[in-house]
Amino acid sequence: MAHIVIADDEDDVREFLLRAVRRYAPQAEVTAVANGAVALEIMHQSGCDLLITDHRMPVMTGLELLQAVRVLQPTLPVVIVSADVTAETAAVQAGVTAFFYKPLTIVQLRQIVETWLPAHPPLSSRTVPSG
Repeated sequence: MAHIVIADDEDDVREFLLRAVRRYAPQAEVTAVANGAVALEIMHQSGCDLLITDHRMPVMTGLELLQAVRVLQPTLPVVIVSADVTAETAAVQAGVTAFFYKPLTIVQLRQIVETWLPAHPPLSSRTVPSG
């Protein structure tokens, strides 16, 4: 089963993302957390096939999370969503798969899931090496 991790510190946004992603990927396990550090820990424990993250979060930003993920799992699809117009350039330089500006629409979320969630991910992509 595919695993999608969502990281956003805003409760309302995180809930919207969670519900919408579950709607468009009912076959996937979806985990939603409030910051990048928790997302990274979940990814170490349970693997991940698609990461959707906010940029500005406490503890670990989306960009810091992206950088950590790229070291461990360079091909994982990572989508950053942000209202910060200055974040896109840094995210692209760090290897983000896609960058969307908030507010994210339901059509954009559907596009994200349909484009970057593998239909049948290989087992090797389900794990993030710990180290």
